[in-house]
Amino acid sequence: MRVNLSFSNQDKLRENLRLAGLRADWHEGAYQATRLLVPLVALAGSTFIPQSGFFGAMILVFVAYLLPELGLSSMIRRRREAIRLSLPDTLDLLVICVEAGLGLDQALNRVGAELAIRHKAMSEEIAQINVEQRAGKPRMEAWRSLAQRTTLEETEAFVAMLWQSERFGTPIVRALATFAESLRTARRQQAEEMAAKATVKLLFPLVIFIFPSMFIVLIGPAALNIMHNLGGLFD
Repeated sequence: MRVNLSFSNQDKLRENLRLAGLRADWHEGAYQATRLLVPLVALAGSTFIPQSGFFGAMILVFVAYLLPELGLSSMIRRRREAIRLSLPDTLDLLVICVEAGLGLDQALNRVGAELAIRHKAMSEEIAQINVEQRAGKPRMEAWRSLAQRTTLEETEAFVAMLWQSERFGTPIVRALATFAESLRTARRQQAEEMAAKATVKLLFPLVIFIFPSMFIVLIGPAALNIMHNLGGLFD
């Protein structure tokens, strides 16, 4: 995510706070105050480091100025990943609730309550959907808002699947079950791909750190003995 270096882009800041799950009115003011106070604290702390000098203090202040933005970006990434990983479980619970006879909206309320502990981020997004629908927003518009907030391919595909099911009259249970299975397959393939790459990634630490140590331990004593014996021959 691009780092915002100014205070002026308030709309972008509000969007980033929503993506991080910070929707309260006071979150924006707290973020701006943090972004102002952290550099001041860093500047005050640099006075206790005489070796830092002027340029060192300025670098420290600049890094401190970027820290809140970097922390916000990290929160957004973690939240998006948490939502992506929780989506298959959410769909499974929706399938169970719909098969039990609940409507999609009632099933959504129940699933949101069930996910409050294990998948908090997804539960909050479902609660936001329910609030928007109670305020009069059409169902599909509320789901599209979810896709826009999370900016995930999985949620965009999920909203498109719901729209097609509603438009063509496809049984929602079958569509949810099929989509959940496709997500699990994609997640398993991604895990297998990461496992296959792990072997290549381990090669460089082994060559740089492990193998030299092993050579020193195994060959070092023999090399010292050879050097000692050769030295004795020339004495």
